[in-house]
Amino acid sequence: MERRSLAETGATRFDAPEREATTHERGTGPLEPGGPPAPGCGDAPPEAGSARWWAQRAASAGRRRPRPGGLSSERIVEAALDVLRERGFDALTLRCVAERLDTTIASLYRHIASRDELIALIADHVMGDIRLDRTGRGWRADVEALMRDFRRISLDQPLPPSARSRSGYGPNMLRVVDAALSLFLEAGLAPDQAGYATITMLELMASDALLRVHRGQDSGGPRGSDGFGELLDGLPADQFTALRAAGGSYISATADDVFDHSTAIFLDGVASQVPGNRERLTAPG
Repeated sequence: MERRSLAETGATRFDAPEREATTHERGTGPLEPGGPPAPGCGDAPPEAGSARWWAQRAASAGRRRPRPGGLSSERIVEAALDVLRERGFDALTLRCVAERLDTTIASLYRHIASRDELIALIADHVMGDIRLDRTGRGWRADVEALMRDFRRISLDQPLPPSARSRSGYGPNMLRVVDAALSLFLEAGLAPDQAGYATITMLELMASDALLRVHRGQDSGGPRGSDGFGELLDGLPADQFTALRAAGGSYISATADDVFDHSTAIFLDGVASQVPGNRERLTAPG
């Protein structure tokens, strides 16, 4: 199944309108990191990646008349991804992206007002590759498949976890949220339960990304864990008894191990709320 971001397909356009260069864009004021002020009002612009920011981009997209073969947000994001993969997050600047596209920063500002906006667009763009295919084996298998593909994309994307918080309201991320809500509703959860389950799922995915920073995929344990046994041996024998009993897995578990167990526990919890299962679990023995 071919998968493209919603920005590519045009099903939901969240592009920015092309506009005339401001004084900042012409080079008489600072260009980075804030970019030009929002046109038309004195109010502070919405935070990049916020629901209001995406709403404004969606509203302005209908007024946009893109030039054939001209610069677009999509081209800017693709160039930014090339910079990220080749040079890393710290090297991602609008100037560097403009050089990659052989254009000026002022031209970029007609589509993206700041580095933060660029990061928000990138964070949502990569979510467009998450597969929403059904397994045919029921809601639990479908949710697990969604979570594993979410993780696959998270592993491959070049943005660090700290920069991904801006991806919650873009069209591609909303597509994932809608799919998760649908699965939980189809399982039989009430709307509020489906909402909480979806939030928990997304929080689990976010924590997994952070965990991989500190606890690699191999069996060596988290950073700084060398000498853990020696540390325990130096503590009073009557203290930390549970840690002595179960500390081996606590230290040696890889990020993959933790994800597998966390997913199973999460899905067991959701299953316990499904009508029929809940009654069986709470019925007197």
